[in-house]
Amino acid sequence: MPRWPPSCEVGTDLTAAHEPIPRRKLVLFALPEYAVYLGSIPVALYLPFVYAKDFGLELADVGLILMLARVSDVITDPLIGYLSDRTGGRFGRRKPWMAAGCALMTASAFMLFNPPGAVSNAYLLIGSVCLWLGWTLINIPYYAWGAELSDSYHERTRITGWRQAFAFFGNVSVLAVPVVAGQVTGYGSLPREGLTIIGFMALIALPVMITATLVGVRERADMRPVRSPLIGNLRVMLRNGSFLLLFFGFLLQSLGTGWGSATFMLFAAYVIEAEAQTQAILLGYYGFNVISLPIWVAIAQRIGKKPTWVAGGVLFVFVTPLFLLLGGGDLGWFFLVLALYGIAGGNFAAISMSMKADVIEIASRRSGEDIAASYIAVWSLGQKLVGALALGMALPLLQALGFSADGGNSPEDIRMLSYVYVLPPWLCYALAVVVIWRYPISATRLARIRERFDRRDARRAAVA
Repeated sequence: MPRWPPSCEVGTDLTAAHEPIPRRKLVLFALPEYAVYLGSIPVALYLPFVYAKDFGLELADVGLILMLARVSDVITDPLIGYLSDRTGGRFGRRKPWMAAGCALMTASAFMLFNPPGAVSNAYLLIGSVCLWLGWTLINIPYYAWGAELSDSYHERTRITGWRQAFAFFGNVSVLAVPVVAGQVTGYGSLPREGLTIIGFMALIALPVMITATLVGVRERADMRPVRSPLIGNLRVMLRNGSFLLLFFGFLLQSLGTGWGSATFMLFAAYVIEAEAQTQAILLGYYGFNVISLPIWVAIAQRIGKKPTWVAGGVLFVFVTPLFLLLGGGDLGWFFLVLALYGIAGGNFAAISMSMKADVIEIASRRSGEDIAASYIAVWSLGQKLVGALALGMALPLLQALGFSADGGNSPEDIRMLSYVYVLPPWLCYALAVVVIWRYPISATRLARIRERFDRRDARRAAVA
């Protein structure tokens, strides 16, 4: 029976699994998150608006295509997780998959974000399928790797906090760089121009940053072998009550944020009447994400992860309806509500990912196998499917209700856009709070569970 907790190798250092990881190593490990966000955030933020308004595709078609592009993930996500857990060799379990995904995502991001003069539905579909396949090849092994870096309850929050900070910086860059370019050169302020600039950035950032992490950070060398079949892993997950509560709470909150992202540009352009200022306004939202993140991490270390996540969810519930009070020209109030929204969202990804690492540890101790990537795959699949569902439902719903991205909408159509932007996310946030309220794992309970597993392992060792 291998020793638990196993050692944690990072770079050239051998760090005990419960000891703090050096900040320099955390930064190096977090770099891919910045690059991946450059290549993925524009899909929900820019693509529906630009491909419908500037390239003439039907709004409903764009939503359905972006949803269909995720259908293949039903197969690829569990498969990549299963294979990553079982990959061996001198390059590790996670790194070969990330390298392959980097090449594919770089090419497809450039294709989608720098389209030719005319595009078709097929062009959008092929580019989207390739981009999300590359995303899968990177993120499932990468997030599994992150869950394995430390076995400390609070150290996991540091890991996910640093990684999420780089994700927020990626969000900021998606908006700030086009805005600055627009001010300096006159090109970049419009969504279509910003999409092109981000495409060139992704072409550089993806290979450079992912390569830096693959070269500079080592995987743990003593992970336990995985022998369980894929179906067996899935059955075990379905019996894991803590994971299911965490998973469905995460999906509900992701559905709310995905729905808001899918309709944000339309809301900003037609309700607030600020198409040319949307990128600059969004900087406030992501800026408050960045500012609030270390505060949320500190709160989580003091009161626990679950209460911290619930606090952010409750803030979402109170802030979201405020968008219904806004109308044309309310730029200042729009910025203020988005700032509060940004504070509420500052804890979501980092805290939920840290909680997921706790659940994965328990599952691995129970099974005797390190199956992090299989859990990450199911988590990732759910996240992408609800994101696709948001696009596939929100945009066709708007078109069915009579709203047109080409303009010419009545005041009733504009008001309906506000309701579609606000009410479904609000319901998702409220339900997420209810679900996560039942999540049982705390630092104290995790310590007790570890003690039980330690006693079990000691008995087995004595019998052997």
